Amino acid sequence: MIQIIRMLVILLVVETGYCGYLVAKRMSRPLAVLPNAESTDSLIMEEYRELAREAETGYAPEWIRLGQAFLGQGMYAYAENCFAEAARQDPESAVAQSSYAFCLERTGRMAESTREYEKLKDMQADTSVPFTSPKHYLYAIGRNYLRQEKPDEAEQAFLQNTDFQPADFQRAKLLLRSGRTEEALLIVERNLKESPNSLYFGFLKYLALEELGRDFEAKQAADQVERAMYVVPLNFNTEFIMPYSKRLGVSKAIEDYNQMLDRDDMDHLAKKLDEVFELMGDRRTPQVKATIMRMIEVEFQRKNPERMLLLLNKLNEFGIEEPDSIQFKGGVYLLKGDLKTAEEYLLRVAEMSPTIEIHETLANIYNEQNDTEKRDYHQGKMALLAAMMSFRNDNLVVAEEAIQQSVDKNPNDAQAWFYFAEIKRIQKDRQAAREAYEKCLKLNPNHGRAIDELKLLTQ
Repeated sequence: MIQIIRMLVILLVVETGYCGYLVAKRMSRPLAVLPNAESTDSLIMEEYRELAREAETGYAPEWIRLGQAFLGQGMYAYAENCFAEAARQDPESAVAQSSYAFCLERTGRMAESTREYEKLKDMQADTSVPFTSPKHYLYAIGRNYLRQEKPDEAEQAFLQNTDFQPADFQRAKLLLRSGRTEEALLIVERNLKESPNSLYFGFLKYLALEELGRDFEAKQAADQVERAMYVVPLNFNTEFIMPYSKRLGVSKAIEDYNQMLDRDDMDHLAKKLDEVFELMGDRRTPQVKATIMRMIEVEFQRKNPERMLLLLNKLNEFGIEEPDSIQFKGGVYLLKGDLKTAEEYLLRVAEMSPTIEIHETLANIYNEQNDTEKRDYHQGKMALLAAMMSFRNDNLVVAEEAIQQSVDKNPNDAQAWFYFAEIKRIQKDRQAAREAYEKCLKLNPNHGRAIDELKLLTQ
């Protein structure tokens, strides 16, 4: 009997000790701090709470998921705590480390951020997260130094990142500002060989040549800038955050809708959008406008003008009236067969934000009304916009054909004659360019660029 009692006492002591260990271990685990986002998106708060429970009972991967959820909504301070805990639990995690450094950067602590980015040099990059790669975190370090107004340290960081175009661009800018123009021009020329249609490097070339007094070449570089469309990415924050912003709440519902677009089932899409809109309630979140606009697009495809009007009125209640919504009002009356009212709305859009589509719709309306003068005017505007697009893409053959159509259809358009002149000048047809500039100035004597270009041609 005594032995049985001793065994029970020993078991009780062991169980008490183990329970105490479990309680102590649980109490020593960090707790997640949650924002109050109920007023923004109640759905996302439920998901935050679930992720927080998983983090508090889990390990580094769970803390990273919670941090990424906060990061996707721009809640950097909350995300920072999560990534710091993940990095503490797993010091080898490049994802936790780079994300922690990123949060410090976004909250203005540049020196701390730089120190944390530098720790990534000894870690294995994760291809799924941009800032874990050397080219991205070295670029982020250089940008931190720029914000701290430390150009020498920034230049050294960008120098370590040679052949990464964003870093080359920033370094070339620093060289230009410090008077080392020839050195900057070498970097610019190297990158223009790789990306001849680069807007940013083309502009730096123009600045460098102008600084060196090489005026003729500077003018050629300026012409090329106008026909350059490729933009070097200089800020990777959106690329970093965007995937996380689509994982939760209303944003996830919208992303699920976007994945359905290929189905081409307008009734199903309309039902899905109604569900998304229901989730938003009366809150005026950034997603409201985009969602209502999608709903209007679907209803236009379903040829449902009454529903479109209800949704457009909802936009007006939120104080939103923009070219896109005004264009859809025109679409409502097109569906109703009221061409006069549709015309009024579409003309407003053409003044505010002209597009080929708007001018084409107006041209079709006037064609039905047998108003050839107005039809030709809008067809000329269509051709002008097409010419400008091709010109800026450095496709001069297509641009030349389109601009000829524009001046044929609309010979009293000063802007059309200006681009006609520009295309001829670039093609070295000086006589045709001079005559076109003169026609432009006859229609608009105050066209500043035409005045300057004609003066240069005369010289």
